[in-house]
Amino acid sequence: MVYKTETRIPIRDTNYCTLWQQVTTSMGDGAVAAIELISVKELNRDEVRFAYYKENPDGTLKFIPRPLDLPAAELHILLEKARNEGII
Repeated sequence: MVYKTETRIPIRDTNYCTLWQQVTTSMGDGAVAAIELISVKELNRDEVRFAYYKENPDGTLKFIPRPLDLPAAELHILLEKARNEGII
């Protein structure tokens, strides 16, 4: 079941997926860790994505397609944020 509803406005929409919710934490040096609720278009299903971004000079985030590696304490904080926001 796809998450979108009449009242939800996506954060971002790409050819691959629609990003509905996102929580982030700074990892230093412009690196940002995120947990996201996405709808994958080709599969027509919702997924939780663990993502890694780099902050651009203008403050926008650039998605980096690589695994998200975090210290346990930072992962715990990010998981709590995701739980509090209803992503997981």
